[in-house]
Amino acid sequence: MYTYVHMNILHLDIDAFFASVEQRDDPTLRGRPVAVGTGVVASCSYEARCFGVRTAMRLSEARKRCPSLLILPGDYRRYEQAGRHVLAICNDVVDRVEVSALDDLYLLLPVETNEAIRLGETLREQVGEEVKLSVSLGIGINKLVASVATQEAKNRRLETYGGNLRSWIYQDRPLPPSPVVGVDPGREREYLAPWPVDILPGIGHATLRKLEPLRLATVDDLAQKPRALLCGLLGKQGDRLLRFAQGIDDRPVESAKNQTSIGRRASFDPPVSNREFLLALTSHLVDRATSWLRLKGQHTRGLKLFMRYGDQQTGEGHASLPQSTDDETLLRKTAQDLLTRNYKRRLPLRLLGIELAPLQLAVNEPLLFPDTLASRIQELAACKDNIRERFGFTSLQNASSLLLDKTLAKDRENYRFRTPCLSR
Repeated sequence: MYTYVHMNILHLDIDAFFASVEQRDDPTLRGRPVAVGTGVVASCSYEARCFGVRTAMRLSEARKRCPSLLILPGDYRRYEQAGRHVLAICNDVVDRVEVSALDDLYLLLPVETNEAIRLGETLREQVGEEVKLSVSLGIGINKLVASVATQEAKNRRLETYGGNLRSWIYQDRPLPPSPVVGVDPGREREYLAPWPVDILPGIGHATLRKLEPLRLATVDDLAQKPRALLCGLLGKQGDRLLRFAQGIDDRPVESAKNQTSIGRRASFDPPVSNREFLLALTSHLVDRATSWLRLKGQHTRGLKLFMRYGDQQTGEGHASLPQSTDDETLLRKTAQDLLTRNYKRRLPLRLLGIELAPLQLAVNEPLLFPDTLASRIQELAACKDNIRERFGFTSLQNASSLLLDKTLAKDRENYRFRTPCLSR
């Protein structure tokens, strides 16, 4: 006789993540409108949201809406520590946890909905006690429904207090937790039907413009459209969005995803136009990425460089390599050549980043005639990695990146850039 075990997915989202960590660590910020970011808002506190400040809003617009807004550059390392602490708590509760982002987790729960809600409430209390952060939780039989339920949990908390939210916060009273929202199996399409169509994953500004002729307002409007019409308009994405609109989402909870790329980036406030500095930073970013590449035992077949100018316009360049490699000298020269060729506008840069992709496992096949130079390069790289692991990454620098020492503060692991989510 077989026993059927119902599976639910719990979606956990840390509320106002970066801003909440700042308020947790600095008591003088509690009860005050706080935003973290440079150029645009990466995260904002609920005190700031009372004034209409939102994530991804330009900081100039945020200042207009909230003149008393406190804007912080942030510290990615503290956010990473908090995110890893929450992840550790979740791993103690269940066997399978997927990290979608530092503040965005999916947990596979082998229990029915009511038991999953009780488990979620216990998890929320534990995170509050140990990490001192609040989380919102949604539960459903697939990722889509669980994530939308999390959004409902956030909305219901704010609607409960409505116009009184600001006065509640400014009385130095902590905002009560959001409810844990669970969607019973079989109600997926019914539950999603009234939500705005852009709640579905993959519907951004570009897709919305394509859907404008269909005058779609809700998920239900999309769910009733013929598959042929959507596929003709959006290609393969049309079939995927139709399935989402009907409440069908087959994406599994993956505890360990195969990494398809390795990227490192940094941004600046104010923007930077010094080309020597930018070339030095490119070298540093490549060194960090290739160090991680070797740690994972992988090679790359390509390198992509991307930039964001002071006016928020972007630029990029890409190079394919003749064979897979983890040679930082080759990758460094490739990245610097891409910067020289593609940095053409007479504007300073607000962001600079590199990405190594596609990746593949490093295979060291025995050679009939060993390459002595290649062997020496590999030994040198291994020696550098060992030193950095013991004494910190910045304990050993390539000459091409030493220029950064003159303008940037650093600790044992990295330079300090003026942005939280990009300083890595």
